[in-house]
Amino acid sequence: MNTFSLCILLIGTCLKECWCVHFSYQKDRCEGSVFSIVQDVLRNEVMSLLNPRFRILGSQRIHYDLYTALNPYEGQILRTGDVKALKKSHFNPDWPIRIAIHGWAGKSTSCSNAALKDAYLSRGNFNVIIVDWSVISHDISYPRISQQLSEIAAHLVKFIRFLQREKKIDLSSVYVIGHSAGSHIAGLAGKLLQPQQLGAIIALDPAGLAQLGLSADYRLAPNDALYVESIHTDTSHMGNPSFELSHAAFFPNWGQGQPQCPNATAAEFDFACDHFAALYYMAESVRNPKIFGAMKLSNSACMRGYNCTCLTGGFKCTADAFMGGEPVVSKTGTYYLSTQAVPPFGIGDTVRMRKVKEPSFLESTFPTTNLFRGFYRG
Repeated sequence: MNTFSLCILLIGTCLKECWCVHFSYQKDRCEGSVFSIVQDVLRNEVMSLLNPRFRILGSQRIHYDLYTALNPYEGQILRTGDVKALKKSHFNPDWPIRIAIHGWAGKSTSCSNAALKDAYLSRGNFNVIIVDWSVISHDISYPRISQQLSEIAAHLVKFIRFLQREKKIDLSSVYVIGHSAGSHIAGLAGKLLQPQQLGAIIALDPAGLAQLGLSADYRLAPNDALYVESIHTDTSHMGNPSFELSHAAFFPNWGQGQPQCPNATAAEFDFACDHFAALYYMAESVRNPKIFGAMKLSNSACMRGYNCTCLTGGFKCTADAFMGGEPVVSKTGTYYLSTQAVPPFGIGDTVRMRKVKEPSFLESTFPTTNLFRGFYRG
């Protein structure tokens, strides 16, 4: 176990003891990942020591939590091949299907997933399915889980094929919404499903820790669904700054230093506030599809230099498109938008160019902004 891993465990433990807040997954409440990650990671480490095959068998314990308007707060667990559970569930093939995939150290019952699930169900009848691969994701080693993303994607594809076979679902009605590493799982699944294609993939701050140098065959790419959209909120640390992952790439506040961070929510790690912001922005856009107006950039070079202006000149302009939404509207290109520091984060169809905010890594918890910074370069 390296120094970074020990520090992660220490941070989680300290935050758990300091906040002393109980989260349970019920109406208006959820399970804060910051409180359970330490015990889950430690348990997985112990299990892998006791049973060397524990991690190898991890994919067999992936499950899919179904939420609908008939069971909005208690998920029905589905598994590939379990016809009985599927028939007993509230799954309805006539409703759109939205599949959410968490990232490293995530779980299906996290507050961010609850926000996304509740947003979709607020819009009417949906099959919201949250993939739970926490038995693998709760691992100290990110490189180790990165090597298993294709296996998780293959498991997801088997599940989707199972739904096609048993419920005759239309693949174009399926959106896959992935956060962090979950974005690349979505992309890999999209590749495996071809020549059939998913309706859309929404990549929420797609991971960049191990994926920056990979070719399109091994990461999210525009051809992985009929439409692929990416929302980048933490390009400095955990996210991926690439413009080549999607048909349309959105960079709220230049893709870093989100106005509400740190401390966007006490339910996620403090230093990951920017990284999780994409999830909450997406949830807000589902409830109000025209709340995140964005400006299309004439070229992506100005994004790297933080010196973009409106196409008509100046620093305030009318939106060319809207980020996220339900259903998503296809578009292409690179987009900038600004947000507010308090909910609602979106500001409608007006875009204001802002001075870039330097990311404040761990500033609310630690006196130094350089702590662990080197880890995120690799």
